Amino acid sequence: MKTLLLLLSLSLASVAHAQTTWKGLSFGESRDNVRAALAAQNFDVETSQEGSLQSVNDYQLLLPGMKNALPLRADFRFTSAGGLMDITLSLDLAAMRQGFPNIAGENALLAFASAKLTRALTDKYAAPISKQAGCGADACTINWRDPGQSVELNWLTHAPKLFIRYQMLTPDL
Repeated sequence: MKTLLLLLSLSLASVAHAQTTWKGLSFGESRDNVRAALAAQNFDVETSQEGSLQSVNDYQLLLPGMKNALPLRADFRFTSAGGLMDITLSLDLAAMRQGFPNIAGENALLAFASAKLTRALTDKYAAPISKQAGCGADACTINWRDPGQSVELNWLTHAPKLFIRYQMLTPDL
């Protein structure tokens, strides 16, 4: 019985250490393991000039109630020791214009995408833990927390850009 409890506690400790994030990846995984895990899901990545991994094609995120998917580019950054540190999904505005021709202008596209993503992230992670003061259609940062990771939705119309960042939380803080 003691052996069984010891094995169970060791397996739970290893699960707690390797927090699962987007696409079933785990923070701390090596670049090669991330590449292999994504390849097994038919999600092709290449090495960027900075040494991170980035998607070759857009990830098509189809949210409930939508006919067309939101096109997102994925970027995977690693610590100096080589472990997965964060994942950023950036809206591909050029591709979104093609998929949503009835929404005129970048500001309207960003407002539409940000509203849909805010709802989806709130449905998944519950109420945000923080929201930028003065958050509106022009710019905003909203944060959610999940065990072992923070999730940030950020958009700016003057840049224009929108991204979701999944970031590892330091367990010692």
